[in-house]
Amino acid sequence: MQTTPFQTVVNRLTKDQTPRVWSLLISVFGELAQEQGSRISGSLLRHMTERIGIKPEAMRVAIHRLRKDGWIDSERQGRTSAYFLTAWGRAQSALASPRIYASEQAADQAWLVMFNPGQPAQNADASGGWITSNVLVTSVPPDLPQVFVAPLGVETALPHWVTGKVCDDTAIRMSREFATALDEMRPYLNASSDFSTFEIAVIRVLLVHGWRRIVLKAPVLPDHVFPDGWRGQICRETVTDLLSQYPKRSLDELEAAITAGHPGN
Repeated sequence: MQTTPFQTVVNRLTKDQTPRVWSLLISVFGELAQEQGSRISGSLLRHMTERIGIKPEAMRVAIHRLRKDGWIDSERQGRTSAYFLTAWGRAQSALASPRIYASEQAADQAWLVMFNPGQPAQNADASGGWITSNVLVTSVPPDLPQVFVAPLGVETALPHWVTGKVCDDTAIRMSREFATALDEMRPYLNASSDFSTFEIAVIRVLLVHGWRRIVLKAPVLPDHVFPDGWRGQICRETVTDLLSQYPKRSLDELEAAITAGHPGN
């Protein structure tokens, strides 16, 4: 059977593997049901996850985990259930959304901060990338005495031993893999204008999910201080462009397609 452009896009974005279902569902709720009062029917969740290759049993396990962890709750709607983010879940989604959906880099300026080497843990909770136990690259320099702070402009030539410590190897590898997936799937998006409302919703969720897993691992820093292997900038630009090209579908539209028995339309 011939593979459709939609199926090819899904395969590229998932790398032909089943995503961690509980993590994917967090992306689903963050994308579609972040507002207070928003509900996603069990039927809609099932249809979306099935199109990504997730089995109903795996979805039920993931739902149980998210309820246990306090992310979501449910209420009965006739013979089925509808699911929604808890107040804590909405707060977590709201906290992450500005970074996930941002079209610009996370920060415009970076600083190199050197702490007293005799007290390496004095500000260990500071945000940024720790180069050594007392050297930090950050977008928010600490207002502390006896701390050396120097700006890192775009023209600053940073050695690899600095940029290589800005974020971990896992985030760098994930950014390269996701950039490759985006590059591979984009021709199939451009070649088809026949994606249904439901398919667009699934594609958006996979784009958001793929980028979310990367950007939330990275420190809040401008692009120019990341290592050469980091592809976060191109990932952000591509995801932003595609989300603009395929605007978000409302829950009412998606639920209506499910109710009518035409999720592919």
